[in-house]
Amino acid sequence: MRSKFIIPLVLALMVFPGLTPAAQGDVDSLIEKLNAHHSVKGTESSKGWRTLFDAYLKMGSPPMEVGSSFNLNTIWPGMERWSEVSSWARSNSDMAEAIILASERRIIGLPYGMDNVPATYQSKGVMVEIWAEGNVRNNNFAYLEALEEILAFSTAETYRLYEAGEHERAIDLSVAQMYLLRQFADRDFLKEKITSMQLLIDTLRNMRDMFYMYGSKFSDDNLREVARTKIPYLRIRNGWFFIPEADRFVAEAIFEKVFNASTGNPRPGKFREVFTEIQADREPLGRFGAGRRWYEIGQIGTHGSLEASRERLTWIFDDWWRRWRIPKYGSMLGMETQYDDTNSTRYAAVLFAVEDIKQVFVLRTLLTTEARGTIIAAALCSYRNDRGTYPQALSALYPDPLSDEHVVDDYNENLEPFKYRLVNSKTAIDIGADRRWIESGQCFLYSYGLNGDDDMEILDKKMHPVHGEDKDLLLWPPTKSLLRDVKPSP
Repeated sequence: MRSKFIIPLVLALMVFPGLTPAAQGDVDSLIEKLNAHHSVKGTESSKGWRTLFDAYLKMGSPPMEVGSSFNLNTIWPGMERWSEVSSWARSNSDMAEAIILASERRIIGLPYGMDNVPATYQSKGVMVEIWAEGNVRNNNFAYLEALEEILAFSTAETYRLYEAGEHERAIDLSVAQMYLLRQFADRDFLKEKITSMQLLIDTLRNMRDMFYMYGSKFSDDNLREVARTKIPYLRIRNGWFFIPEADRFVAEAIFEKVFNASTGNPRPGKFREVFTEIQADREPLGRFGAGRRWYEIGQIGTHGSLEASRERLTWIFDDWWRRWRIPKYGSMLGMETQYDDTNSTRYAAVLFAVEDIKQVFVLRTLLTTEARGTIIAAALCSYRNDRGTYPQALSALYPDPLSDEHVVDDYNENLEPFKYRLVNSKTAIDIGADRRWIESGQCFLYSYGLNGDDDMEILDKKMHPVHGEDKDLLLWPPTKSLLRDVKPSP
């Protein structure tokens, strides 16, 4: 929240009325608009949601509750209680088949609105509830918890299949999980898109971990197909991946509640009711004293009109769309966004009705980098399996199975290839506060990362990689494998 909205704590004891429940007709109209989106609308044969979630409803309970300590990032054969996790995965083969079938559909197609899914789905939380309990902006994406449980299963089952030597089935399920999440990432709410993109990034990291552990067991055809077509088909490039706009529809519906439709003037009482609730949702302590401030903002002459607010909302989204389509280092990206340039009092309703989507831009670059890194990892494993050693340079991997596009580092201002080196002696790799070692004959691949600098070159004359949030992004060997002290596939 911007500093202009900070309220003295002395106002904390003031009490304001709660949010008036939205009329059912308003909610139904909004849901109808949301379900007209391309990620929902289509023939039933083009959608995968029933196939996926019908199987989920029949799936046995996992040995542990899915959460911070048990999820697709923590599951692997070296974990505690792996035998229980492996047994759980093996006993739910129908879920694996459903993931593969759903991934082959054009869209997920899960409709918005809890009444648009069967009662059995509602009872298990497989739904999206729009304006839950009549409160605007209270959109409950309950199905995401079910999705994370499904991903915990597919991660466990993939590792189990590799351990059992069933490499063809394992790679099919791993690729299906990747495609499934790409479909979810096309969903239209910011919350859905950010969650799905991060889960897809985690899936790609797991795939590299599996290459590291089992790469020598893969056939050359499998690895080359992953590098040539499977991962490139994720279609993360401009023109295939869209910014979220459902939040814009919600904002427009909120405007209808807080402005007078006839005069276009703000309604101070509605400003107080609606935006106090939204502020409290974003910042729980923000409710204290916020009601009075929102009543003042909602006065005629202080806040812009309905027409002006709609126009500002359009400018913000048009600006985001233009930035989304331009090159990574286009000059426009260095300019202040329409969202940042919006007056925080005159258009307070706009800024509180939608959130800044800059995180989607950040995640898209990271997702592109992780995908390209996984493509190169598959190609490296293929080369090593064929020749018994890693290549001296990345150029040995293309034009087949790599293309120039696959090796470009989007974090490099000059859009140069990822950094790569074949290791001739035992070499340290720093991962945050941890240090690991790779042996002679191994190789490493890294991106400049968020800071856009080559930290290995700058920080250490011995030229060992430095991986971290504000450092380089190590893509091979996988940091997950190194931190687990996994030995590379012989």
